[in-house]
Amino acid sequence: MRLVDLRSSSTASALEVSVQASGAAELLRLMGVIGVTGGPTDYDVGRERIAALRARVPDDLLDDIADLDRASGGTAFLVLSLLAADLPEPGGVSELVDVLKEDPATGWRLLLSHEAQELVAGDDDLPTRVLAGEADAMTFLRDCAADTGCPDSIVRLMAADPVAYGQRITGVVERFDAAIWQDLRRESLEPIHRDVAYHRDRLAAGVDPTEVILDATNGYELSDDSKIKRVVLLPSYWMRPWLVVGRLRQDTEVISTVVADEFLALPPEVPPPALIKLFKALSDESRLKLLRRMSSGPISLTEATDALDVAKATAHHHLSILRQSGLVAMRGSGRSTRYALREDPATAARDALSSYVPSRR
Repeated sequence: MRLVDLRSSSTASALEVSVQASGAAELLRLMGVIGVTGGPTDYDVGRERIAALRARVPDDLLDDIADLDRASGGTAFLVLSLLAADLPEPGGVSELVDVLKEDPATGWRLLLSHEAQELVAGDDDLPTRVLAGEADAMTFLRDCAADTGCPDSIVRLMAADPVAYGQRITGVVERFDAAIWQDLRRESLEPIHRDVAYHRDRLAAGVDPTEVILDATNGYELSDDSKIKRVVLLPSYWMRPWLVVGRLRQDTEVISTVVADEFLALPPEVPPPALIKLFKALSDESRLKLLRRMSSGPISLTEATDALDVAKATAHHHLSILRQSGLVAMRGSGRSTRYALREDPATAARDALSSYVPSRR
């Protein structure tokens, strides 16, 4: 870990940037992948593998995982994985369980603070104050829960007993650890450790941190939010190809990155997932239109929607595939998000294909 300045201005604050391997984060993310239905299904590990792993988890544990996830908006275990950014080394399951048992309401407050982000208009500090359990913030949420316009996820969480809810989280973590994680730990963490070592070495060698983050996230650029003082990269094996960005506190951005292909143990004859993603991105007429549009400069989601004459969800889907392929970078969040070409598509396609298919002499 080192202190680096990610901004060009001499008056900008230094950001604490770290790349960490965490078994606790990966266990929680895996719980979200195989224990929750209704989310993404196109993970790199494949639907068959996910189904096989799910079949190994006891039904009552799957029910408890799904129930906890439903009560907190459908992303509970991805949100809980943010806790790994603050765990003591080595950031494993035992360290996570110790934290959860020391303060059983920790998990409940984190989930509540995440849902409170919908209510931050005029009070950007609200999620951080909720996470800290400050009395005025909790009073605000109790009042919100009594209002018919309050988000359902906040109403459900506020109706729960914080300690009992936290104990349920601890219980499912320990049961999942015993049921399946121990058998998957090595497969999961070995590529993560290789990915972490690579990016740490680049930072130590003086590579521009913005370039390290862009590479590690496959196209995500940090926003200009001066409140962010710390960035933590937590590579994931099971979440591939999805990038997850969250705030642990107002000043801490945690990014669940994708373990790069070169750190996976793939047989040499198997096409790298990145190659498949690249040509999948290039095989669609709408995505080709977006690439042509971005050759003139960055675009917003609204502009992409207008260019394709499709629904926003469809345009966002195409932009996500382009980012996952490495062709497009994204910057900002919400309505301010902009998408731009990261590299020349023709050059990227030629280089990627030639690295896998030997040329004929």
